[in-house]
Amino acid sequence: MDKQPDQQSVVSSVSGLRVEAGRARSEPEELAVEAPCEIRLNGRSYVLLMATPANLEHLALGFCISEGIVSSPQEVLEIGLGNSELPGVGPVFWADVSLLPDLARRARTRRAAPAATSCGLCGLESFRDLGGGISPVKSSLRIELAAIQNLIAAMETEQGIYRNTGGTHAVALGTAQGELLHLAEDVGRHNAMDKALGMALGQGHDLGQCVCTVSGRISLEMALKAARSGVPVVCSFSAATSLGRQICQQAGVTLVAFVRQGRATVYCHPQRVLLAGEPLRDA
Repeated sequence: MDKQPDQQSVVSSVSGLRVEAGRARSEPEELAVEAPCEIRLNGRSYVLLMATPANLEHLALGFCISEGIVSSPQEVLEIGLGNSELPGVGPVFWADVSLLPDLARRARTRRAAPAATSCGLCGLESFRDLGGGISPVKSSLRIELAAIQNLIAAMETEQGIYRNTGGTHAVALGTAQGELLHLAEDVGRHNAMDKALGMALGQGHDLGQCVCTVSGRISLEMALKAARSGVPVVCSFSAATSLGRQICQQAGVTLVAFVRQGRATVYCHPQRVLLAGEPLRDA
């Protein structure tokens, strides 16, 4: 599994008044760091994300894939990182993605203005664009429900920033055998998704043979990111939304939510989920 980022870069130590049993006392506290992180295409600003400033190269690569800017990592020529200090704000960061001019031009045409967060929706010209241009996910992957439950448990165990701060989401990618490959944490669940995808792509993993687990809800934009990336199974400790399910259904992505030890809910394409070696069937 990828090494976690330096805690000093992702955690801020402060003091706070902790109130317990009717008494207040000053205690040291830790907060997850949130900072402006700009993604640039060929030197020009494309989107401004509020993110945890670690694994920014992975964030940029995963963002470009999951937002449909490029169709493969090979189309990203280079990613340059930088940072500076902004008066009144503090440290700001950027990742400059080098693309062929036609790709960068097409991306800017699609997204007319920078977004405040990585939501997958900002800049679309019409509701008709939602879910458009996604090829159905085709994968031979099959996974035991027990392996999904183990991946969710492993993701929770490895959430170092969350354990210290309680302020981050996590996304992990694992194998059909339940092995955790990559985990990313961020104050934004969309950013965590892009970072995890970028980690896997950067090491040449086939996303069509990966299972994605997330700590937050599987909403429309998270489903879009999984589908665009070719991930066949996406699972959450939390809930799914109606549009999240609809996108997964249309894109051929298996959607599993409310994953706990001993239970889970599979909302679409259940044939990829096995119970004691057999595909799930309605009893």
